[in-house]
Amino acid sequence: MPKSEIKKLKDEINRLRKLIIKDELTGVLNRRGIKEKFETLFKETLYLQGKHKSKRKIEIENISVIFIDIDDFKKINDAFGHAAGDKVLKVAVEVFKKKIRGIDLLGRIGGEEFVVVLAGATENEAYEKAEEIRKHIQKRCLIPKNKNLKITLSIGVASLKKSKAKDVMGLISMADKAMYEAKTNRGKNNTVKHSEIG
Repeated sequence: MPKSEIKKLKDEINRLRKLIIKDELTGVLNRRGIKEKFETLFKETLYLQGKHKSKRKIEIENISVIFIDIDDFKKINDAFGHAAGDKVLKVAVEVFKKKIRGIDLLGRIGGEEFVVVLAGATENEAYEKAEEIRKHIQKRCLIPKNKNLKITLSIGVASLKKSKAKDVMGLISMADKAMYEAKTNRGKNNTVKHSEIG
């Protein structure tokens, strides 16, 4: 097979691969994509004695996860329509992208649920970043045509060092549990650390 054909096939494989790990609406990683990328990052931490440690450019001593849920998203869809709901998701993602670093991961793992993976961040640093995101979203009127549309976030935070999670999904689950506490027991529109709830 000619090299030009091989290159075309490789390009097509790469294009299809992007399609299966990206969320079509927001352009960020989907559940599969965030899991794959996060697992790679997880293995690079100092906790797991990865290969070629001496050749690494950076060593990551901790990883923290921010689990974000857009409050009352179903009500937004019901009151303003799905187009408004889609707009909320897209604008929220724009804010998340602006507030995180290039080395961090961002993914949509459910309808209105997002995960941010902060490489090297402590639980307190992740909490501060989560609060920065939450306050920024709360202050903005995301949909100019719908002035009554107020957006708030319930957020959970967990870190590898504090939680001793055994794997990627375990750490995400802990951040999810903290988010659930923020949403159901603390009145929404707040951030909770997993270490606070045990």
